[in-house]
Amino acid sequence: MSQPAPHRTPARTPVLAALSAALLLASCGAPTGPAATTVPATAAVPTPPEATAPARMTDLRDTALPAPLNAQALDKSTPLILVHGLGGFGRDEALGLRYWGGLNDVQQDLRGQGYSVFTASMGPVSSNWDRAAELYAQIKGGCVDYGAAHAATHGHARTDAAKCYPGFYPQWDAQHPVNLLGHSMGGQTARLLVKLLDDGDAANRASGGLFAGGRAGWVRNVMTVSSPNNGSPAADTLQDAVPMFKNLILAFAGSVGAVSPENFVYNFDLGQWGLNRAPGESFTTYNTRVFNSGIWNSRDQAAYDLSVDGSAALNAYTGRSRTTRYFSWETNATTTGLISGWQYPTPTMNPVLQPIAYPYAWPLKPGLGNITGRSPGGAVTYSSAWWANDGIVPNTSMNAPTGQGSAAYTGQATTPGNWYRLGRVSGYDHIDITGNLSFRDVKTFYRNQAAFLASQN
Repeated sequence: MSQPAPHRTPARTPVLAALSAALLLASCGAPTGPAATTVPATAAVPTPPEATAPARMTDLRDTALPAPLNAQALDKSTPLILVHGLGGFGRDEALGLRYWGGLNDVQQDLRGQGYSVFTASMGPVSSNWDRAAELYAQIKGGCVDYGAAHAATHGHARTDAAKCYPGFYPQWDAQHPVNLLGHSMGGQTARLLVKLLDDGDAANRASGGLFAGGRAGWVRNVMTVSSPNNGSPAADTLQDAVPMFKNLILAFAGSVGAVSPENFVYNFDLGQWGLNRAPGESFTTYNTRVFNSGIWNSRDQAAYDLSVDGSAALNAYTGRSRTTRYFSWETNATTTGLISGWQYPTPTMNPVLQPIAYPYAWPLKPGLGNITGRSPGGAVTYSSAWWANDGIVPNTSMNAPTGQGSAAYTGQATTPGNWYRLGRVSGYDHIDITGNLSFRDVKTFYRNQAAFLASQN
């Protein structure tokens, strides 16, 4: 399988460069808080003021550990569910663009290798709770139930008539488990689903179903890829997060090429909030209406869950299953400044992400590459350990939740209840690893991960 040249900038659609300026205005705005100093936003990423270390590129053929697995000898009967992240979309959306693979189709490629694979589609800016409820209904079958207490607390409907499913795997139970592979926020969603399956939720237990618990062992393995398991400073405030979310989704719309973005087939799946797309409504109008809605006044949405403080709260609630194994991959697309130690985007990082990742000197607000201070809720004090990133998520956040422990995977036997760090994919930004926007061919990576998960019985 052909791989991209190590230091070649992937082809980008014209809309991405246009959107990068808009994202910069969001990421470099004035700091918030009592010590904030208002500064003008710049219109372009400044030239790095120092030399940086050489960029690295991972050959995706090396992402099977500890050595390439004999895929033909594996038991491929355990279904693999692909769980998308922020801004993601289903197979019946995006005019043929695949979240998993871009112009390539990871699901169909893996099915061609003999795996049972399904692509889930949850609310792209919904909370992990709402997404976990939708994921459960899609796998098991039936209509989504967000839980009576949860719905009442956050002010949305308990159900959505449009979200009733035949089920990817109706026989799903402890004797017929599944594997979950989540990219970005999809990793958080997968972990929360496991928690609810195992233990249910006390406040919503009267709603039954998922919230009753008693389903330990239904998920054999969870693999997170580029997941903000400890959150991202890029989502710490709505002033930063909402423009970033909006422009990321506009980038997906613009990537369909000759088709007008106004006709982009995309659904925010926010029927529980009454935010359905009206017949004939243009995508831009719909996108703007969602991001101007009252959902952002709630904590029941992605911006809070992806923030460092929101992720800390999610981690405290979710804990670690006693019956499921956890694995994680990092992605990285920054390189170290030789004097400051700041992290600068590599030339191949998507231009939509570069303004978020870039380290800005005072008086500008720091970017991910040199983030300092504390998270707004005080959960974390940022240090240089948070600087290396993939354009949205710091590398330190992509592994086990803080305080829960993990081990580097080097080929040892794995056991339920433990977390294993599989390694770092260098030179691939947060979106590259899905095959989207840069349109890199990532089929080898996902073949390797499907084989690895099939080996973990």
